[in-house]
Amino acid sequence: MLQKINYFHQNNRLPFYKTYRPSPTLSKLIHELQVYHVKWDGEENLPKPFITCLANTEQNLYFYLNDPVKAVPAMQVEITCPPVIVTGPKYKPTGLLFGKDHLMIKVAFHPTGTYRLLGIHMQHTVNKGLDAEEIWGREVNDIVNQLRPAPTYDAMIEIVLSFLERKSDSACRPEEPIDTVAIQMQDPLNNHSLEEWAALACLSLRQFERNFITRVGISPKLFIRIVRFEHAMKIKKSYPGKSWAGIALECGYTDSSHLLREFREFAEFPPSRFYLQPTSGYSDFSTG
Repeated sequence: MLQKINYFHQNNRLPFYKTYRPSPTLSKLIHELQVYHVKWDGEENLPKPFITCLANTEQNLYFYLNDPVKAVPAMQVEITCPPVIVTGPKYKPTGLLFGKDHLMIKVAFHPTGTYRLLGIHMQHTVNKGLDAEEIWGREVNDIVNQLRPAPTYDAMIEIVLSFLERKSDSACRPEEPIDTVAIQMQDPLNNHSLEEWAALACLSLRQFERNFITRVGISPKLFIRIVRFEHAMKIKKSYPGKSWAGIALECGYTDSSHLLREFREFAEFPPSRFYLQPTSGYSDFSTG
C-alpha cells in the first residue's frame, strides 16, 4: 500500500506535487518517489519553465510523460531528453527547459540503489543521463504507454512501483556494508575521515574508493564536498537571514571564500544570486 508523504495542490490548479515512500521491498534501493505536474498556459504567477540543477549527489529515474524536457548544459545547446532517463550525481550545474505541459515521475534512489538495481558502472551517469531504453529495451515504452492513460497520479506510482519490484526480484544485487555507508555519508553531520568510512565498509581505503566510484559514480571525497555544499544551500533556504559567512562556518568551511570557490564550481553563479537564480529544490521549483 502506498504511503503518501507530501501533497501540494493550489485550488485545483497546477502545479501539483506529491511524494511517496517506496514499497517495503524497494526501501533499501529507493528513498522516495515524486510526481510533479505543472502547465504553463498563461498563468502569470508561475515562474519561467527553466531551472538550474546545481551539483548534487542524487541518482534518479525520470519519466517525462507529456511534453519533452530539454537539458541545457554550459555550452547552451538544447538537448532533448528521452521519455525515461537514468541520471547520476552532478558536480557541474545543468539547466532544464520544460515544455508547456510538464508531467514528471521521479524515482529517487539511495546512493548505491541504481547500481544495485541496474548493475551499471555509475560513472557513465555522472553529469548526464542514460536513455533507459538502452538498459531495459522496449519494455520501457510499454511502461510509458501504461502510464500516460492512467486515471490518477497514484495509479501512475503503482505502475512504476510494480515495474521496479519486478526488476528488483529478477536482478537486484545483494546489499553490502558499503551500501549502508554511502547512505550514512549523506548526513553532513557524520564527520568521519575517509579511512573511517572505509573501515565501516569493511574495506581498505583503496578498495573503498574504487568500489564507491563504481557504485556511486564519483569519488567519496567529491561526494562529501557536494553533501556539504547541499547542506549550505538547505540552511540558506530555511534561514534566509543567515549570512553566508555564518553558514560557511556552520558547515565547516575554512572561511566564506572557501564556500565562494565551491559556488563557482558547483553552481557557476555567486551566492548573491541564490534568490534570483531559479534552481531545483531551492526556489519556486520543488523538484527538477
